[in-house]
Amino acid sequence: MLLSTSPFWNLPGPYVNRVSYIPALNEQRKGSWIETVYKLHQKYGPIVVLSPNEISVYGPEYVKEIYTRNFPKSTFYANFTNHGHNNIFSSLNNKQHLNYKKIVMKLYNNGTIKSPENKTREILIECTRKLLEWVNKSSITGQTPDFASVSPKLNLHAKGHFEKWFNKSQRLENLGIEVFSLFGALAMDVISRFELGNTNGSDLLSCHSDREIILKHRQVSSMLFWTTLMPGLWDFAATKTIKKCADDISQFQMSLYAFAEKNLGNNGKNLTTLETLKRNGLDGPRAYSFLSDNLFAGHETTAIQLCYLVYELSRPGNKSLVKRLQNELFEGFGKPGSHDAVIEDLEKIENLEVLDALLLENSRVHSSIPGAEPRVVDRPYSVDGVSLPQGTIISCLPYALHRDPVVFPKHDYFIPDRWLKYDEETEGEFHQRIRTQNKYMLHFGKGIRMCLGMNLAWLEMKLVVANLYWHFHSTLDEDWCEIKNDLEPLQLGKSNAGKNKNDQEKMCMGDAYTTTGPINEECWIRWFENGG
Repeated sequence: MLLSTSPFWNLPGPYVNRVSYIPALNEQRKGSWIETVYKLHQKYGPIVVLSPNEISVYGPEYVKEIYTRNFPKSTFYANFTNHGHNNIFSSLNNKQHLNYKKIVMKLYNNGTIKSPENKTREILIECTRKLLEWVNKSSITGQTPDFASVSPKLNLHAKGHFEKWFNKSQRLENLGIEVFSLFGALAMDVISRFELGNTNGSDLLSCHSDREIILKHRQVSSMLFWTTLMPGLWDFAATKTIKKCADDISQFQMSLYAFAEKNLGNNGKNLTTLETLKRNGLDGPRAYSFLSDNLFAGHETTAIQLCYLVYELSRPGNKSLVKRLQNELFEGFGKPGSHDAVIEDLEKIENLEVLDALLLENSRVHSSIPGAEPRVVDRPYSVDGVSLPQGTIISCLPYALHRDPVVFPKHDYFIPDRWLKYDEETEGEFHQRIRTQNKYMLHFGKGIRMCLGMNLAWLEMKLVVANLYWHFHSTLDEDWCEIKNDLEPLQLGKSNAGKNKNDQEKMCMGDAYTTTGPINEECWIRWFENGG
């Protein structure tokens, strides 16, 4: 298409974006693209030209048109293949995607996950118990301090590489532990056991030295720009360390799959994902592509969410939120009868209002995937009276939708009460407000491409947070950073991290499609027994 005849000339946006792909590619390479697109919408309105063949649109009407009515995925996703084969996430054609999804979707519905006829409930409870044991040993009693996380060789951003800080106060108990990697280990154990069988997945919670695999995943995630937009240059851009991490991840995955292949049929009445794929003619590397995608996405996004929610509940100004959560837990389950007691009632946990509000607000403010989700115009479609050529890339930016200033007053702030009924509201007004808020939420996507594992992830996070705060309360480790007493919102992108000294600077969110964890890839939290 000649630039002079492009309909994009009639749409808002910077001139250079209409004639060159370089600005968009460069901002993505630098890790500042989400912030850039967000600011473009603030300047130009709900429609913005991003490149000669791509626009970003804003508003629930576009979410409905693009995602609910299922525009196909762009080639951005084609590079999310594994082991030489595509999978549910990387398939571009909607028909192929649906065929794949029909094979496994029953495994991920809420009823199947909670069914006593399979092992998922047991997996979730066992992993939660191991997490509580680690917190008790490593933080509460100080029996096994988290030395390995202070200056890990695969996280050069860790503060321990720059100064000796760990336990400067010389405490014997209630030590700081690094929860970002800990939650990554938890989530990997859960998703790998869910996909392969309870005894066939990883056991990173029991073996701290094995948790380095989580850091290796982060190394590879840092290459997302090259993986998806410049795959031909990946080999040139990747360091020896990153290439070694990629090889180690593949070996980790294949060892799990090899073991699972020899130990099928131990998941109760319902089949595992591996068994289901095999029964439907997808075996070997074809099945492993599906599994590797689920392992990668299923642990990373959950770890980000848990890390940021625990961070919020550890900030000094949020003590009242912790108290309300604990009152809800004590009212529903009493108080723990022992150190190893675990709340096991998944159905009751699922219906806790304060807990639900905390998770919803966390997924709004600290979304694990805040970046654009590109689709392709494959039918006659117009925006603002302009007909878009077929093949145009179009997307909505979850980060922007989640911060609509009208729908979400004080949109940058963590305010869980916005998901609960206000005293002055009628029931009708409350439900209407929540319906409107949900229209602006893209934390799990929408349409047929919605996150397949959302029920498992949501229940896993609820179970973990409920049990942690049933037993404990938490604070930021003051040896690790200066602690701000206000509740100013976190910024996005390394360039906004200031001096990287206080907790709000250290917990600044990464600006990338998925790697939105803390920019330093660590979060140190001290834990205390309730009543202590």
